[in-house]
Amino acid sequence: MSERTTSIDWEGLADEWEDEVEQIGSAGSRLQRLTYFVRDLAKHRLSVVGAGLLMFVAVIAVFAPQIAPYSPTEVNPTAIRAGPSVAHPFGTDSLGRDIFSRVIFGSRIALQIAVTSMGIAFVIGSVLGALAGYYGGKVDSVVQTAIDTTWAFPAIIMGLALASILEPNLTTVLAAIALVFWGVFARLVRGEVLSLRELEFIKASEAIGLSDTKIIFRHLIPNAIVPAFVVVTLQMGNAIAVAASLSFLGLGVQPPTASWGIMLSAGRQYITTAWWISVFPGLAIVIVIMSFNFLGEGLRDTIDPKLENNR
Repeated sequence: MSERTTSIDWEGLADEWEDEVEQIGSAGSRLQRLTYFVRDLAKHRLSVVGAGLLMFVAVIAVFAPQIAPYSPTEVNPTAIRAGPSVAHPFGTDSLGRDIFSRVIFGSRIALQIAVTSMGIAFVIGSVLGALAGYYGGKVDSVVQTAIDTTWAFPAIIMGLALASILEPNLTTVLAAIALVFWGVFARLVRGEVLSLRELEFIKASEAIGLSDTKIIFRHLIPNAIVPAFVVVTLQMGNAIAVAASLSFLGLGVQPPTASWGIMLSAGRQYITTAWWISVFPGLAIVIVIMSFNFLGEGLRDTIDPKLENNR
């Protein structure tokens, strides 16, 4: 009786198991889950209001040249500190520039700072947090020490430090905000990874010999960053507030660029005689920050309903 030897394709088997593990790690239809998520988010009225206002501001920012009646840097010596009127709905500043047009163009700077700085902080924090949570030990200690060090410096102080080294501009603002806030996302992702790495599909990934890079970037990070998305939305409002503060102090975006912080600073000495110079950019800051907060609250309650029940 002859024996038949069966050769096992170990490489092919590992690929098959990898596919199975990936299906376990991302179980369920992504489109279906997204549909359920949007439906649940729509139940939160304030989040819908916030999302609607942010979409409105985004449209204004994109089409600012077409919407603004004047150039944001156009000087009109015949209309210096003119009050709100049909020609200038928000009035003019001390150089005769149209406040309405400058507020519109200022939305571009505000959204650019919020999205770019938080995007950089989110990417850096997520990667470092995942590495710290997965490897632990010295890697975790180094990342935690770096987080504690950056958190010792508020964004304003970080902006002052960078402005003394670099030229005060938009890049300085982005760097200061990203350096301060990346630790928030690193801590969140690290905590999630500490829980995820004990789950069966991660253990299975390690058992079949997947590389650490694949485990971290294909399985851990995609499943660990969901709570961080909520914090991104909430922190975007803080980023705008910090950027406005730095510009107000002359350490951020520089004139004649239309920035809400610069407009606040320029109008402070005329607050009793030409209140519109500061009030309208101030209202724009408040509305956008509140919109991000409303949307973030809705995202938080949708992702973790227990938080809503405990409020």
